[in-house]
Amino acid sequence: MSSHRSWTVAAAVVIGLVLLALSGSAQVKIQPDFTFEKGKESPGTVTFSHAKHHAKVDKCQACHVKIFKMKKGTTGPFTMEKMKAGEQCGACHNGKTAVGGTVVFSVDDQAKCETCHRK
Repeated sequence: MSSHRSWTVAAAVVIGLVLLALSGSAQVKIQPDFTFEKGKESPGTVTFSHAKHHAKVDKCQACHVKIFKMKKGTTGPFTMEKMKAGEQCGACHNGKTAVGGTVVFSVDDQAKCETCHRK
């Protein structure tokens, strides 16, 4: 790596750290993506991304602990029936709730199945 490039990278890191320190807000450690076991009727595996959701909802408390427990695996089985009844993901993904100024898709929107269920 060239000397100029090393200095550029170092300067970018320092500037980033200074901006982070000046922001005055504690940064939340975003949890890694995780995958749900594919059910019998599922059209594909579901991978949940905290990073994608956190970009739109800036507080963990928006989902935790009213909708989901904090520890993975303690909320109970995820089912489309529960979601369609407004529980679990369906608490927000109901076609009515606005997040960041945009109404989020409903869990029963057939055109959006592959948003969550990936083959």
